[in-house]
Amino acid sequence: MEAAENATPREITASGLDFLSLHPFVRQTVLDRIRGAVFGAALGDAVGLYTEFLSRDMSLAAYPEGRFQLGTWTDDTDHALLIILSYLHYDGKKLSPLDFAHRLRFWCEQGLRCLDRLPLGLGRTIGSIVTDRNYLNDPKATAYNYWVKGKYHAAPNGSLMRAYPLGILCLEKAVEITFHTAAEYSVVTHADPRCVVSCCLVTGLIRGLLRGQVFTESDVDAFIPQCLSWVDQWIEERSSKEGNVGDPRLDHEEFYRHLKVKRFDELQLDDAMTMGYVYKTLGAAILCLRLALRHSSGSTTTEMSRSAAKFPNAFENLLTTLILQGGDADTNACVAGALLGALMGFNSLPSHWRDGLAHSQWLLNKCDALISVTKVNNETLPYKGSEDPDTSLDGGKGVLTREELEAREKAFVHAYMARLHLGRDQPEKGWLKKLLKHAQ
Repeated sequence: MEAAENATPREITASGLDFLSLHPFVRQTVLDRIRGAVFGAALGDAVGLYTEFLSRDMSLAAYPEGRFQLGTWTDDTDHALLIILSYLHYDGKKLSPLDFAHRLRFWCEQGLRCLDRLPLGLGRTIGSIVTDRNYLNDPKATAYNYWVKGKYHAAPNGSLMRAYPLGILCLEKAVEITFHTAAEYSVVTHADPRCVVSCCLVTGLIRGLLRGQVFTESDVDAFIPQCLSWVDQWIEERSSKEGNVGDPRLDHEEFYRHLKVKRFDELQLDDAMTMGYVYKTLGAAILCLRLALRHSSGSTTTEMSRSAAKFPNAFENLLTTLILQGGDADTNACVAGALLGALMGFNSLPSHWRDGLAHSQWLLNKCDALISVTKVNNETLPYKGSEDPDTSLDGGKGVLTREELEAREKAFVHAYMARLHLGRDQPEKGWLKKLLKHAQ
């Protein structure tokens, strides 16, 4: 391996929240970055939907100017919000993968009730596992058995897309506990070690970015082997515990190959057969982070935040470049957006994206609730998650009957068809005509 793999991470193993008191600016920077991580992911998710499943050529033909109008996020952000809402519901006193599993099962049928969102975009892996009749009895075993029955091939990005909030929730915890938490939340649906190591790496980097411990490429390169080593040990312990010593181990060469790319096209993100592979999403996100860090190489935390203001278009430019690669663009941009947002902060996100996002005020309120519950803000805020109806399983709105679910779905389809009809009436303003013309 390269020399960087033997480097010592810059205080990455430190824990606690004492660092927030080093200077008033530090606390404000962390507050901004927490909001940035959550919004950055949601923005990437929403914008990435434009080119999801398209090839790179079709994406470039449809959006030659790389301009997007913000709408709403997809299941990627919904699932991350399930983790956040669960944590808020317990007033920050408990991280429960089992509670998340129950919420995920509920989401598959009812959607995100607090915002009355349908369960759109449900992936095959999560759908097959979570709807299994034995799932709630033992989510980990159900997911593990699904992986084994699939001959260990399934390593999609469904657990990685929701992992980033854990970096916020583990802000004061030791890095080993952070890794363990990320692994526990992954394996309730995605048991493959490639999914686990990807979740651990992104979660750990989010935590490190918020703590000001990751602000150069060298920091990233030093942190990667630490994460890989922990997951290697975790694999051995799981195999021993389950009695399945034949479970596949991580291929270190493949792992590093995806993390060392210099250009997006090296990842072949639009390959139809592999576009949902977890290492592709991870590699794209890490490349985005590397490119952003090069804007501020050698900066201190304070200087980093100031330098972000000098590059107001960095977030938009990087995500636009990524999104125009096509493939599983919403998930790729969601994970990349979380890392970039945790680096640059909420105030450095493009306002025309940020302010155009559906439910933006609701999301900002939940960010502030998260800041309160994690005790990052030293002010006493009148928020108690256990009393917030949004955090309950049904979002405080009750469980819809089968008839109500069908009526909601019909209303959604009718509204969607109406928008399509409007697009036909105004073809010069839409991208569909350009896309179809290119495909002929």
